[in-house]
Amino acid sequence: MSQSSTLARLFAKPWVDPLCLWGMGWLLPAARCWGAAFSGDEAEFARELGLSDTPPAIATRVRQTGALRKLALVAQAEWEAAAFETAGDLPALERTRRATAHDYLGHRFSYLWFARRRRVPAARLDVPVLAELDTLDSDPDRFFALGQPVPVTRSVVIDHADVREYWLRLNSPDAPADQCYVHVYEGRRSDGRPLPSLIFGHGLGMEMEMMKGDMRGYRVLAAAHGCRILLPDAPGHNRRVAAGSYGGESFIMRPPLSGLLHFRKAARELGAIIAWCRGEGSGRVALGGISLGALTAQVTAQRMGTWPEAARPDGLLLLTTTDAVSALTFQSSLARITGLAPAAERAGWNAAAVARMGRYTDSEAPAPVAPENIVLLIGERDDVTPYDGGRRLAEKWQIPPENLFVRNQGHFSAAIGLGPDPAPFSRILALLNR
Repeated sequence: MSQSSTLARLFAKPWVDPLCLWGMGWLLPAARCWGAAFSGDEAEFARELGLSDTPPAIATRVRQTGALRKLALVAQAEWEAAAFETAGDLPALERTRRATAHDYLGHRFSYLWFARRRRVPAARLDVPVLAELDTLDSDPDRFFALGQPVPVTRSVVIDHADVREYWLRLNSPDAPADQCYVHVYEGRRSDGRPLPSLIFGHGLGMEMEMMKGDMRGYRVLAAAHGCRILLPDAPGHNRRVAAGSYGGESFIMRPPLSGLLHFRKAARELGAIIAWCRGEGSGRVALGGISLGALTAQVTAQRMGTWPEAARPDGLLLLTTTDAVSALTFQSSLARITGLAPAAERAGWNAAAVARMGRYTDSEAPAPVAPENIVLLIGERDDVTPYDGGRRLAEKWQIPPENLFVRNQGHFSAAIGLGPDPAPFSRILALLNR
C-alpha cells in the first residue's frame, strides 16, 4: 500500500470530522482576509474588512498576496492563449498555471491568526430580506428553465499514453461575461463503442484546479474505465472567483438566496455541458458530485422537467447529500459554525420561511432518472449534509441496495475515504458502460 493510501485510510475515520469543522471555522475568516488583500493595497484591505488600520506586519503580507495574485493572473492568461488560441506549450503552461495558483491560494493560511484576533467573519454577509423570495418565479420549472443553447469551445488536446486531456469553455447562460471552464480526461477504447461521460462537481471551496497535480485521481478513473470525466468549475470557484472574494464565498454570502441562485446558474451550465457530451457521441451521460457538487447535481436533475432530452442526464452519482437542501441553512453544522445560520435568523429567515424555498430545491419522489442508474453515498455520522436526509432520499427514490453505499463516516471522512475505496465511482462508471 502506498504512503498516500495509508494516510487516506487513517484520515477516513469519524474522528477527523470535528477537526475539519473546527478548521473551517478558522480557515474561512482567513480566506476572507486573503480575498480582501487581492489588490495588494493595505488601505483597501482595511476598508474591505472594516478595520481602522492595517498593522505593518500584515501590510507586508497584503502586498505579498497582491503580488502572488498578479503572477497567477499572468499564468492564467498565458495558459488561456495556449489552450484556446494555440499560442504556446500547453503542458508546460498548465504546470505553471497550477503552480502559481497553488502559491496564491496557499497564502490564505498566513492570515489565520490575524483573522482570529480581529474576529473577521467567515464571509461578507449581506442577508437578503424575506420579500426577495416573493420576487422569484413561483414555478420552479420556469425558474430553472434552460433557455437558449450556448456554444462550447474545446481547447487544444494534450495526448497522453492513457488519456486525452483538454478543457472546455463556455459563457454562463446566467452571466455571459462569466466563463465556465471544464477540465476533461478522456479515456481510450479499443472496442469502438462511444465514450460514456461523467460530469462531476466539486464541493464548497474545493478548488482542485488551482492546485498541483490530479488531486482526486480522475485521470486514472478515465483511463481504467474507458470513459470521459468532465470536471466543471462551479460558479464562484477556481478561475471564476471575483476579485475581493474567495472560492465559495458567493454561495454563502447572501444566505439562503445566494445558494438558490448558485444552483440555477450551475444547472444551466450543466445542461449545456450534457448537451455537448451528447453531440460528441456519448450515448450515456451521468451527472454527479460531492457535497455542494452533489447537491447541485441533485437539484439540477429534480428541476429539469422542461429541458430538451439532449440536456438531461441518464444517471446520477451523489456523494454526501441530503433530501431537504433548503433545511441546510439551519440544520447543517457548517452553517452554524460559520455564523450563517444566526445571521439568517437575525434577518427574519426562520425555518418556515426557508421551507418555502424547498419547492425549488428539495427532492421528492419519484426519482428524476431511473433509480437503477442512481448511485448514492451517505455517511452515518454526517451532520453537514445530514445522514437522515440522505437515508430519506434513498427511500424516496428507491435506490437499489447495490447502488447505495452507507459508511460509518462523517461528511469529510467519507470524502477522504473515496481515495482508498472509490467503489461508488466504479459503480456509476460500470453502469454507464453497460
